[in-house]
Amino acid sequence: MEQNPEVSVIIPCLDEAGNAAAYAETLLGPLTAALPSFELIFSDGGSADGTVDLLWRLAGGYPGVTALAGGRHSFRASLERAVAAARGSYIIFMEADLSFSPADAGRLLAEIKSSGADCVCGSPFLGSFSGLPPGRRLLTGAANTMLRLRFARRLTSYTQIFKIYRADKLKTLRFETEGFALDAELLAKALDAGWKVSEIPVTMTARRGDSSKLSPRKEIANYLKLIFRTNYTN
Repeated sequence: MEQNPEVSVIIPCLDEAGNAAAYAETLLGPLTAALPSFELIFSDGGSADGTVDLLWRLAGGYPGVTALAGGRHSFRASLERAVAAARGSYIIFMEADLSFSPADAGRLLAEIKSSGADCVCGSPFLGSFSGLPPGRRLLTGAANTMLRLRFARRLTSYTQIFKIYRADKLKTLRFETEGFALDAELLAKALDAGWKVSEIPVTMTARRGDSSKLSPRKEIANYLKLIFRTNYTN
């Protein structure tokens, strides 16, 4: 009987062919060195540039790699179906553009196991930013400042996807927010439920290949809705 992996690494994708073509070297290699036992789940959100074919090819060539596609096309739907399929005791979310180093996945795992936390955030505010455009850096800083004032000031990294959760805890949360503000919503719900949350310093680098899918106007609206919401029931 096949044993479940310790960690499920989930990567939502949308038109990432430029990055996906190199994942065997840029992603699988570093993850294999960083994590003792893992599965890798790609969840496509409606790509039209050949990303899905590249992901299916990768899944067909490497054990423990799964590519999900179809159904409702959104960031929220991509994460929901991947979390439902995850078999690991821990779940790590990562950016498809590898703006966070896959090698740091091992540091997230070590921290959640040693600290007994329910969630560990990789924080570039405790670490560093490298090559991020000024406009993106300003938006990221402003959004995280507002979220810190609303929720827990001791935490610095709300909007970044690079986090590890205990799978049994994460699977109890409802995913409600559309767009990338979902990353902050899940953390807000974890805090509201009294989970233990900690952070480690990491580096966030500028996007490599393809174009950003972030719409500043939409995300600002989503963050404001999250900040002014009064009920965070799971």
